[in-house]
Amino acid sequence: MDFTRRDLIKALAAAPLAGSAGSLYAQSAYPSKPVTLLVPQPAGGGADVFCRTLQPQMQSFLGQPVVVDNKGGAAGNIGTALGARAAADGHTITFVNQSTLTINPHLYPDTGFTLDQFIPVSLLASVDLVICANPLVKANNLKELLDMARQAPGRLNYSSAGNGSANHLAGELLKSLAKVSITHIPYRGGGPATTAVLGGEVELSVAFPQAVVPMIKAGKLKALAVTGSKRSDALPDVPTVAESGVKGYEFSSWFGFALPKGTPDAVVARVREASLHALKTPANVEKLQATMTRPIGSGQKEFADLIARESAQWGKLIKQVGIKLD
Repeated sequence: MDFTRRDLIKALAAAPLAGSAGSLYAQSAYPSKPVTLLVPQPAGGGADVFCRTLQPQMQSFLGQPVVVDNKGGAAGNIGTALGARAAADGHTITFVNQSTLTINPHLYPDTGFTLDQFIPVSLLASVDLVICANPLVKANNLKELLDMARQAPGRLNYSSAGNGSANHLAGELLKSLAKVSITHIPYRGGGPATTAVLGGEVELSVAFPQAVVPMIKAGKLKALAVTGSKRSDALPDVPTVAESGVKGYEFSSWFGFALPKGTPDAVVARVREASLHALKTPANVEKLQATMTRPIGSGQKEFADLIARESAQWGKLIKQVGIKLD
């Protein structure tokens, strides 16, 4: 077959179009292999439970295995840094939360990642914390407890999951707005912090509900207040902190998914679709609400704006209170 000069020109002209079509096909074929859902916290914690709740529906939606991979350590910094350095092809999705993105950068000289290494995919959910007490504490509500704290400054202790944790920030915000002195006792994780208040090592704890709601319902802990803007259906008789007389107080911890910077827009959109599909499955909504977790499912811009806003807020509080690492 003769290959004329005109044929050569046509072939060369068509080559870029073929390459473009191949690129579009590669994006539309996502995912082309198993997807890793990277969780920068240990197995069994709230982050792990949340991701494993969404995993089956995400897997079904994407048509590839979705594997939850726990990479705990350094308050979430180790796993988050791994997610930031992952290939920008959508096959590694990183669970991100309030602590890792908006608190840790103000506490650690080097977290191993920067915010601009990520594309925020969606703010998926938020959860209110519970201020609870050992049953032997005489206060039956937060107002009575704050009165006790004012009468004996520094005498009461509260536990948290560690310096700089969301629990710690929620406690320090309470102290700041209520103008009371309560001593913070950091523990190495939410489990030990809950054990401490159960055993009477400390009088109080600011805790995630997954850990303490069963203890409250069993009478092993006393709920004094919830930290959100509204009462929880899981604890309808427990007032908010603001209802208890601390005006302007509101604290909710949040979490979502992020992808490495440079991930194609079509892939980001696909991951968001899979996430929201799993999040809004009726059975999952019921499971999440039972642990005071509110499904949200925001857009990218809303999530990015929240991260920027809270980073400034917590940076200011950390500096004001003088919070430092252990």
